[in-house]
Amino acid sequence: MLPFIAEHVEKLWDTWNIRGLIILSLLVQSFLILFAPLRRQRGGQWVVMISIWSAYLLADWLATFTIGLMLRAERSDILALWAPFLLLHLGGPDTITSFSLGDNDFWIRHLIGLMLQVNSTVYVFFQSLPQNKLWLPTFLLLIAGIIKYAERNCAFYLASFDHFGNNWAFFPANIKIPLIPTQFSYPNLYRLSGEVDNS
Repeated sequence: MLPFIAEHVEKLWDTWNIRGLIILSLLVQSFLILFAPLRRQRGGQWVVMISIWSAYLLADWLATFTIGLMLRAERSDILALWAPFLLLHLGGPDTITSFSLGDNDFWIRHLIGLMLQVNSTVYVFFQSLPQNKLWLPTFLLLIAGIIKYAERNCAFYLASFDHFGNNWAFFPANIKIPLIPTQFSYPNLYRLSGEVDNS
């Protein structure tokens, strides 16, 4: 009885693994779009914060794992269309780029991930050619996914502690920028708050 169940589960996994992970990735992205702004509210419930944090971590993993599964799957026009769509997922929703300030310092890791995932997605796209009847929308999604993922990496880079202070030069001199609250526990923020002219 047990081998039959294992065989049935394996067959179900082989049939639905990529489809199910794409649907799960869509659900996680939708959850982040709807609920990520709640993390900014003071006195947020810990259940909401843990749910957002888990979804934030799960979103990248799901998209990366699914693109990896696509590398081994049969060639398909629809599969080639979904790979760049997952690159858009790796770019993340606009409501949450990083969960905390410390996440921005890992911009190099995300840059390496960008290069690897773009290579994988381009490989899935080229595997589907020349029979791919959906090559134009797939190519456009690929360009949009690369731009979105690169935009997220640029945001990580500009918000990292090493580069955050250099961004003050972009503000005109007549704009008053409030001091960064001192309750943050990051020592570099104290340094940055002293560099801002607040008079």
